[in-house]
Amino acid sequence: MSKWTVLITEPINEAGVRFLEERSVKVLSLPTGANEEALMRVAPEADALITRGNIRVTRDIMKASPRLRAVSVHGIGCDHVDLTAARELGKVVLNTPDALTITVAEMTIALMLSMTRRIAAADKAMRTGGWERKYGDLIGVELMGKTVGLVGMGRIGAATARRLKAFDVKLIYWNRTRHVDLEDEIGLEWAELPDLIARSDIVSLHVPGTPETRHLIGAAQIAAMKRGAMIVNMARGAVIDEAALIEALRSGHISAAALDVYEHEPIKPDNPLLTMDNVTITPHLGACALEAMQRMATQVAEGVLDVLEGREPKNKVA
Repeated sequence: MSKWTVLITEPINEAGVRFLEERSVKVLSLPTGANEEALMRVAPEADALITRGNIRVTRDIMKASPRLRAVSVHGIGCDHVDLTAARELGKVVLNTPDALTITVAEMTIALMLSMTRRIAAADKAMRTGGWERKYGDLIGVELMGKTVGLVGMGRIGAATARRLKAFDVKLIYWNRTRHVDLEDEIGLEWAELPDLIARSDIVSLHVPGTPETRHLIGAAQIAAMKRGAMIVNMARGAVIDEAALIEALRSGHISAAALDVYEHEPIKPDNPLLTMDNVTITPHLGACALEAMQRMATQVAEGVLDVLEGREPKNKVA
């Protein structure tokens, strides 16, 4: 007989489900495309939630769920969970920051290369008879010799920096806390954010989505970038003022962007970014590699079980 019930709000890799079921945990799953209303109906039955971020875990949902002891986030970002309410109501929130570090760093490099070498636009051109465009607007630029500014130097920022070293780029970074150890290990130069923005050929974002980082790269920061500079965002969509970015891409002040995250997700069909050839866009795929999905699914399940069985969980957020 099941002692605990865990509700999975969005699909996870079967490794996590199997981990729980093998330990006699009852696993419930919301249907694909479910919303907050559906979660509100089922959450009172659960001792723990596993969530991926597409459905907000609100104060009302947690308050209506007296059995609920843990909210385990499949990934890093917890901006969809009301952390203040969780603390006040005694709900433990945890995440899986180690599971996807390499995956997101690799995706950052992939987007950077696609952006600089116009790979997405070239693929589209090939499918529409645009072979001759290789002599024109499909000419890209090399990474070698460029100054890459990394905004944020947590796990993913550091993993990205280590991989970028192989491309012979100049690496500068800004972080709220300076990491002298990483500067020595990787060969990084620390810079204040305005200085980084002014000097970088490519700005790559790796900060969490918080009220403090909302529009960290706004109209003023974009205007201060070099004309022709590029932006990569693997962090959270709201870190960039999307309207200001679109305007700068239209004017050519920003020559290209590679984006995996957006201010409103899923991205709206009328978003101008979808029609711009100087933008490489992906549907929040940063963590979507098989190995990372298996690690995250297992780690969220382990975290949930730690809380329910009275152990101190790893990666506790609130």
